[in-house]
Amino acid sequence: MSEQTVPPPTQSTESQAITDATVVEKEKSKVSEEEALDSLKEVQENVGQISELAKEEENLVVEFFDSLKKILKSISRKLEISVSSLPKKYQERINKAYLYLTGQLVLVHRSEEVEILNLAEPENHGILIEILGEIMVQLKSTVSSHSSKTEKRVKFLMSVTKELQKVANVFAGK
Repeated sequence: MSEQTVPPPTQSTESQAITDATVVEKEKSKVSEEEALDSLKEVQENVGQISELAKEEENLVVEFFDSLKKILKSISRKLEISVSSLPKKYQERINKAYLYLTGQLVLVHRSEEVEILNLAEPENHGILIEILGEIMVQLKSTVSSHSSKTEKRVKFLMSVTKELQKVANVFAGK
């Protein structure tokens, strides 16, 4: 019986397997590189959009407070904000809240301590959004009250002026 030996694998078979494995690894890394680049492009687009939206939000907040100031400057310097409209983290600690026309939200704690939040600052825009409905309710109420008071004064002045004119006409006729 002759001994049959299995010839050792040839160099080309081993190198072919290594080459195939390398190609598969490169394809996998290529796919993940492409995915990473696609993800990065998407992140860049989102960051650009966030930046544009943040600038727009800042402009709108400035315009909001400018308009509020124009509407209320001759009527009232502040609006009282219902504590129940504040974010929950403030409701338990706060006794009163006032929004000044400059955008400052003054919170009077139950302990009499005063806290001031500038709602024009980007980190406080969320609070502004949460109390916006209450601001509109208070704005409507304040303007309506001022209108009613003005109307009463005008009616009173009108009646007094008419009577005064009658008296003046009597003296003018002399």
